[in-house]
Formats: sequence, structure tokens, C-alpha cells
Amino acid sequence: MRWTRCTGLGFIAALYVLAGRWGFHRLAETEVEANPFLELRLWIVMGGGVFASVGLLHHAWRGARPGEARFDPPLVTALLGFFGYLCASAFWSPDTDFALAKLYELVLVLVMSVGFALAALRQPAPRILDAFWTIVVTATALLALTGVRQLLSGGGGGRLAVMGGGPNIFARLMGLLALGALYFWTWRGQAWLWIPMAATGVILALLTGSRGGTAAIFAGITTYLVVARVPLRRLLLLVLLATVAVGAVTMLSPLGEALTHSVEERFLRLTLNYEGGGEGKVYLSGREVLYEAAIQLGHDHPVSGAGLAAFPALGLGVYPHNLFLEVFCEGGAVGLLFLAGVLITFVRTALKRRQGLDGATVGAAVLVLLGSQASGDLYDSRAFFLLLVMASCTAVGGRRSA
Repeated sequence: MRWTRCTGLGFIAALYVLAGRWGFHRLAETEVEANPFLELRLWIVMGGGVFASVGLLHHAWRGARPGEARFDPPLVTALLGFFGYLCASAFWSPDTDFALAKLYELVLVLVMSVGFALAALRQPAPRILDAFWTIVVTATALLALTGVRQLLSGGGGGRLAVMGGGPNIFARLMGLLALGALYFWTWRGQAWLWIPMAATGVILALLTGSRGGTAAIFAGITTYLVVARVPLRRLLLLVLLATVAVGAVTMLSPLGEALTHSVEERFLRLTLNYEGGGEGKVYLSGREVLYEAAIQLGHDHPVSGAGLAAFPALGLGVYPHNLFLEVFCEGGAVGLLFLAGVLITFVRTALKRRQGLDGATVGAAVLVLLGSQASGDLYDSRAFFLLLVMASCTAVGGRRSA
């Protein structure tokens, strides 16, 4: 029974991270207007609410045992404060329709994040993480195979992306694949399997040409190495096997030419020598215009911001492509303080429970946070808040690596 609950909770959390805004209306042959009740995310969050109720019943029934997930009141309070303030900013938004649409998404993120904290109560923390990462690795590995097949059938040209998503989204998913593989390597061993899989995730991220996504992956992996306190012997093994895997793909597989082209075009020419803007100027794909607009909007409303969804409502763009700028221009300095409160609260919890923190989960949170500085809006960053809660709740001592 406990295995079923943990598996179900891990499945719901993983599906929430992976599903995005996908809805059943997309299966229609003709274009259909989006309907919240046909979107998978609504039913995922509702399912999470059921698991949260079960968690509360377990909390009332008995006390915690060693190795079980625990509640983190300061972090949940910080999340309630942050999202509560952003929801309240809908009252001074310049457009009610835009604000209501975004309010709906913020409520989903809040309910899922807090709901997970409640649902995990009295459940074995390792089982929850095993279930979550099993689903994530399985799904992202299938997407990786789809991406490779698509790339090869297209002659190896173009930026890698699948199922209608952009290269940045695919890079983030490949980062989760890499960190999920490292998670299983930590707790189960089998370096011959998991390290090449992690390297594959990094390679496919490079093939997307997403500079922000690739930088976020390396930051996430670095965080994993630090938090997991990987011994030098295992670190050398990781570097050796990853180098062999990358070398084999580059020199022996059909992906080698596409990988070389992606690195030269996206990471060297456009980043270090953008022809359209002069030598040495970094190419930002037009994001600098969005950044400037968000900063100006924030300067015009520095304290409380211009209101929820003000950026798209004022015709400045779909979103600023930067999480902190989005919070600043729509929630002002007050919103940034609430967001800083979430980050500081988690760091304090992490320092107190550092012996039980899972490196891959914390690394994934860093991956999403860094990726959100170049792509996506608040809802696209939903995994960041869930991963913070997951890392905090499952930080229990006594688990030994393989």
C-alpha cells in the first residue's frame, strides 16, 4: 500500500513537471480553443490534492518515523507569501482577462507545491524520489530517442526540438534526464549505464543550441556534485566515462557533425562574435528588447509593480523571458523580496538538513532556476518551486549511496 502511494505521488509530481500546458483539445484535427477542463495540468493538480488529503490523514493518525518525509513549515509559509502576493497583484493589473488567466496558473503552482508537501507526509522519502525520478528518466529518455530519430531523418540540420516544443524546453528536459541518471548512479551504482545516459542528456542539450539551457545543465550538475559530496574516486570515474561517451558520439556516430555545427554556430559564433552586432557582442535572440522593456516597466512601478500579467497586457511581449524581471515588473520590489524569502528559507533548510539532501533533486531545482533566466514565465518555472519542496521534504538521513 505504501509503495502504491509513493509511486502514485511520484507519478503525479513527474507528470506535473513534464506536461506543461498540454491539453486534450490538441488531439482534435481542427484548431480548438483552449479549455481549462481539457488541460492535463488541472487534473494532475486535483489528483495531487487527493494525495494531500491522504497525507493529512497519516499525519493525524501517527507520528513520523525515521526515513520518512517531513513537513517544512517555513518554506511552505514563504511560498504562500510569495504566491499570495502575486495573486493579490491582480487587483491592480491593467487588464482583468490577462490577470485572471495568469492567476489560474499561479494557483495551480501553489496548490501543487503545498499539496506535495502535505501528500509526502509519513511516506518513505527514498521511495518518493525513486518513483519521481523513474518516471522523469523514462519519459525524457523516450523524448531523447524521438529527438535523435527526428534529427537523423532531417539530415542532421536545424535545432533539436520535439513534439512542438522549443529547443529551450527540450534542453531543460535533457537536463532532467542527465540529473535523473546521476540520481540512480548515486543510489544504485551501475556506472556503465547511468553515466553514459547522463552524458547523452548533455549532448542532446548541446544539439538544441540553447545556450541558456546548456549553461543551466552544467550549473545543475555542478550543484549535484557539491550537494551529493561525490568522492574523488567516483568523480574521476564520472569524468572518464562521460568523456568516452561524448568522444564516441562525436567521432563515431552520425550526430557528430550536427554536434560540431551546433557548438560552432550557437556557442562560438553567435555568442562570441555576432556578425550583426559587431565583434564581441553576445547575440541574445532579441531578448535584450524584452529585458529593457521589463526593467523600464519595473522602474515605472518600483514598489508594488504594474500588476499581474501587466507585461503582456501592455503589449510588451508574451513574457520577459526572465523570472526575476517578470516578478519585478509585475510585482515590484515587494515581489522580489517575497521571492528572495523563498530562496533564503530553502537555503536555511538545506544547511540544516544537508546530510539528507538529495543532490540530483537540488541540482534539478538549480537547473530550472537558471533556465528561467533566459526562457519561460512563472508557470514554466513551476518545477523549481515543486523541486524545492521535494528536496526539503525528502531530506532525511540514513540513506547510503551505492
